[in-house]
Amino acid sequence: MKSEYDYLLVGAGLHNAVFAYIALQRGKRCLVIDRRSHLGGNVYCTETEGIHVHQYGPHIFHTDNKLALLEMQMETFVHGHG
Repeated sequence: MKSEYDYLLVGAGLHNAVFAYIALQRGKRCLVIDRRSHLGGNVYCTETEGIHVHQYGPHIFHTDNKLALLEMQMETFVHGHG
């Protein structure tokens, strides 16, 4: 029996969201499951009166990996997430 997906990702946090995004770019199919109704795990934000509100407290992402930073910047530009 052939599977519909190449990967099963448990949790839709930052790591699995990025993994699924890159896997999709490479022609792979991912099934992402999470108990929460949103993507991003603890880095999830909502917008209230034009202000991004961190639902699970403040967060910051550090890296010197230029590709990772570019991917995050493109994601923010394309989808408008803060």
